[in-house]
This record gives sequence, structure tokens and C-alpha cells, in this order.
Amino acid sequence: MNLFKTIHLNPLAVFLLFNTLLLQSQQSSIIFSKANLNIFNPAFTGVEGASLILNSRLQWSGINQAPSTNYLMYQMAPRKNVHLGISVINDRVFIENKTHLTLDYNYKLKIGKEKSIFLALKAGAFNNNIDIDKITRIFNEANPLLRPLQSYLNPILGVGVSYISSNLFFGIGTPNILNSKRFQNFYDFAPTARELTQFQISGGINFFINKKLTLNPLFIYRSISYLPDFFSANVRFLYNDKLTFGFGGSNNDNRSIFFSTKSKGGLELGYGYEFISSNEEYIIRKPSHEIFIRLHLGKMEEIEDELELNKDE
Repeated sequence: MNLFKTIHLNPLAVFLLFNTLLLQSQQSSIIFSKANLNIFNPAFTGVEGASLILNSRLQWSGINQAPSTNYLMYQMAPRKNVHLGISVINDRVFIENKTHLTLDYNYKLKIGKEKSIFLALKAGAFNNNIDIDKITRIFNEANPLLRPLQSYLNPILGVGVSYISSNLFFGIGTPNILNSKRFQNFYDFAPTARELTQFQISGGINFFINKKLTLNPLFIYRSISYLPDFFSANVRFLYNDKLTFGFGGSNNDNRSIFFSTKSKGGLELGYGYEFISSNEEYIIRKPSHEIFIRLHLGKMEEIEDELELNKDE
């Protein structure tokens, strides 16, 4: 039997299969990155207070089996300078369906008035469920070359540090320092693909234009072995701590606009739209959509305390 029997893939399948290593080894960009910095650096966990966050991203809208990512994060109120957070991330593209479950431990070291350093660890695991039946073939016989493509479970261990003051922040971290092997050996096949370690540097400044309007520039630099460095930046305008509007861009020709609104009860809703500005011929130009929901639990606690005070009066 010829081990290199040809399998037939439609053009989209070929493209997505080729890009799966890239998309899965480096997690998706996030339009609402300011609220999701702890995904790549645990030293940002809980720094904006207790909250429950849901972020859903659909890339290349209208293309079947294109990348989609969902983030669910619970960040707890601090206890004795310790911030804890739980994250569940589901990342799907073509034949892969990866789910992360992690716990973040973030310790605050106060170094001055409204100035702190945070030291953090991230620990957990991820499961990558690979469904090779989604690959279209012209032969019914099983192809031995696909045997190593099996589902697997790997550990996660991330570290991070950040500096945060009233008007700026800066951090460096990695979501996983473990260079785990992606696929197991199968007879004469020895796959070399690994989950590559990535490092992220991020920072931002708060410009207080007046009592109600704040300007928040943010930059992110991401480095990962064997792949081009990634750089993105965005600018947010925050009005009266309730309305946000912003725009951003990256060195891979993605451009985005986004907005969000926050209610008195602490519920924040946002929408982001991302598109490609490149003129390259061989590139997917479909837009990406992102939905952002955050419940500020600290705000809810303040309202409950106020209600209790009113009852006492």
C-alpha cells in the first residue's frame, strides 16, 4: 500500500489546514484587548476590579469553518493583595477545536501612591480535539499520513509581571512557557510540530483631557519562534466612564473600529469590526466581528451597599 496515497482537499480546506499551525500556535488578535490582557499576561488579572467577561470573535465572516474564538473569564475581588481569575477559552478553526482552562494568581506589591507591581502565574491545561473526518477525500481508504493527527491534552504554565499606576501601565508575560509536542509518534512518522512559546509586551497611557473625557492609547508587541513578530495599537476615547469609542491597526494590515457602553449597574456591552486594508492578491478579505460583554461585579457591590445604607436611613 502506498503510504503517500493522494487525498483530495478543496482549496479552502488546503488554505485552512496550512494555516492551522499558525492560528493555533498564536492565539487570535482581540479587538477589545484592553479588557483581555490577562489572556497573554496573568499579571493583568483583576487589576480593573472584580468582573465577569465574555468575548466572542468570529474571523473571516461568511467562510465555513473559519476561526472563531470565545473567552469566558471570571476575575475575583482582591483578598490581601491577591487577585485570582479563572479563564475558559475555546478556539476553533477547520479540523481543530481547542479548549483552555486556566487559573491565574496575581500578587500586588505596592511601591508608592497609586503605583504597584504585579507578579503572576497562570496554570491549567488545554485539550485539542482534532476531527480528521472534516477533510474531504476522493478515496475511502484510511490514509496513514493522517494517523498522527490525534486529539491531545497538554499542560499550561504561564508567567507575567506588570507595572500599573494611575496614568500608565506596562507588562511582559507569556501564557505558556511549556514547549509541548502537539502530536505523538506513529510507527515511522515522527511529527515535530510543537505548541510554541510566545511572549507579549503591552502598555498604555491614560490622558485625562477633562473631567469627563479620557484618551487611552494601547500597544501590544508579540513574539513567537519561527513566525513574524506581531505589533498592534489602538486608541480609545472614554466619555464619563460610560461610553467608549476607538480604532486600531496592526502590522498584518488589520484595521478595526469598536465601541462600548456601560450602564449604571455595571453592565458593559461592546461591538468591534475588523477588516483588511492590504492590496495583496492572495489574502482573505472577509471581515471579523467581535462581541464584548462585561459585568463589573465591584459596581454591583457598590450599588448593594448603597441600597443597604438607604434601608438603614
